[in-house]
Amino acid sequence: MDRLRAAIIDDDAGILDLIEQILKEEGVDVRRYFQAEDFLTHLEKSDPDVIISDLMLPGMSGLDLLDDLNSQGKEIPVVIITGYASLDSAIEAVNRGAFHYVKKPFNIEEIRLVINRLRQRRDTMKEMEMLKGQVKTLQEKLGIGVKEELQNIVALSPLSLIQETTDVSKALSAIEFLGKLKSDGFISEKEFGDYKGKILKRII
Repeated sequence: MDRLRAAIIDDDAGILDLIEQILKEEGVDVRRYFQAEDFLTHLEKSDPDVIISDLMLPGMSGLDLLDDLNSQGKEIPVVIITGYASLDSAIEAVNRGAFHYVKKPFNIEEIRLVINRLRQRRDTMKEMEMLKGQVKTLQEKLGIGVKEELQNIVALSPLSLIQETTDVSKALSAIEFLGKLKSDGFISEKEFGDYKGKILKRII
């Protein structure tokens, strides 16, 4: 299974060290940044599965980062780290799309729980993508079947039925087929009557 890739952002080197150690013990690849702006500069290259960011940062805050990612249409889970005094802001961040928030001083087990949730989320997303692929393939196969059916209908169009019908048995078959086209919605009631009249004229 592919390893999770995490970007951690905090202006406190000690916090970065601690989170990096926890994540590496969980088998997560880590890139660390002191500012959100630095992370955004390397976003395309790092392509993380999760971002763990302090709420209060020099320059762009954790909330600003979340808004920037949303504006870019990036669906990367963001975990906000906050002190007790900033708990309301962290809850606001979750309401605005953050994956989770962790309070300082944080519990190591809570970080591990978040990583497990992220793994479950990634597995679920992969299953959804696989199902979407299967549905698309099925739709394409059904589309081919529908296309072939329409081609058959064109090949046996009312005009060709009218032109080729010369005896009673063929006329009855043609009228029956026209009735099916009408019930399936391919021709209207009026068109059915017009075609039926033309077929009957050819054998009378």
